[in-house]
Amino acid sequence: MKTLKLVFGAVLAVISMTVAFAQSTETIALQGNQLFPEGILTLPNNDLLVGGFGDGSIQRIDSKNNVSYFSKSGENGMAIAVGFALDKKNNRLWVANFNFKTESGNPGSNMKVFDLKTGKLLKTLPEKFIQGAFFNEVTLDEKGNVYVSDTFAPNLWTTNFEATDTKIFVTDAALLKNPSPDQPFGLNGLTITPDNKYLIASVMNRTIKGGGTLVKVNIANKAVSAVKLKEDEATKAFSGSDGMFFHKGQLMMVNVFSSAGAIFTAKFNADYSEASLTIRNKFQSVYDRPTASAIRNGKLYTVNSQLNHIIDDKDGKLNTPPVLPFNVAAVPLAELLK
Repeated sequence: MKTLKLVFGAVLAVISMTVAFAQSTETIALQGNQLFPEGILTLPNNDLLVGGFGDGSIQRIDSKNNVSYFSKSGENGMAIAVGFALDKKNNRLWVANFNFKTESGNPGSNMKVFDLKTGKLLKTLPEKFIQGAFFNEVTLDEKGNVYVSDTFAPNLWTTNFEATDTKIFVTDAALLKNPSPDQPFGLNGLTITPDNKYLIASVMNRTIKGGGTLVKVNIANKAVSAVKLKEDEATKAFSGSDGMFFHKGQLMMVNVFSSAGAIFTAKFNADYSEASLTIRNKFQSVYDRPTASAIRNGKLYTVNSQLNHIIDDKDGKLNTPPVLPFNVAAVPLAELLK
């Protein structure tokens, strides 16, 4: 009888933990069978925007989790919506627009600028795609300068709303390039430090556990230097960050080799030359090839891109059907960061 009580108690404990986990997490279904969501951003009114890697759309999730289109697939010259950045001062949305096959037959990129209130496209920089560039993640400084990572080359690009073009801000073949010759993708995550002095970029090693790096770029003098990562198990599991941003002094990141831990955080020293990583895997089971996160009302919302169905992650899922509907997973931020 004592043994039965122990077994029954253990079963109840597991059920209780499962129910609590389910109650603390949620998923929001998105529209479109070819969406493959990639970027996500929280707006000043607490709506979320989600970009489509598969269909170029931008979807809006309101406070009640109703989903509508900010920009429909095929509109505004959007081919692939990648990274987002928000200009709160001027109510503008910056979007990295990538195209695997432009009119020339080659891949290329440009930047799109939207009015946040009306959804109107304000500007395309430049009007024609920059050949050979893969614009990915986007960030802004306090002066309104925009910076974007180039996943096909060791370049960070820059522009602003008054400009007529997008130009290379800094290039570094040693620190901003993927060292693996069999991987065409390199630079990915990009953000700006809270003091507005540095850009933090990440070079990914997408199909291999470990080998991801963080790089610091001094905005004033364009000096590029590697961020020294503490040698521990978290660093060995870090393959580079996709979407990333600072929250209360620490860097929130989505690990591109998500099976080794989808969500990572990094704490830096004073000059951002060194960092220690932490794997935040309490809610690991809710993620399906995540690419970017955003915070809203105490929760971390992360897009489940399922990009491994259309880009080879060497996990056997290439060209297999994705699980529909595509979704955003939300988890309690405080619990995640415990």
